[in-house]
Amino acid sequence: MYVISECVTCVVLAFTLSAFLFAFCVVLLTIKQGIESRSGTSRALEKAGVLLGIRPAAVVARHKTFGR
Repeated sequence: MYVISECVTCVVLAFTLSAFLFAFCVVLLTIKQGIESRSGTSRALEKAGVLLGIRPAAVVARHKTFGR
């Protein structure tokens, strides 16, 4: 009887902990999405782009012309 109660206790604890972890992950993802939707691109990434001189550039593909 003692072994059965221990097994039931372990199962209940496992389900409880998994429910708390799931809720915690959902809350963190909601906070993350809220921050991203408010700010768009991270300011740290924008500053890094300015410091490194990275700018988006259009690249034109040139086709080789034979016979010239």
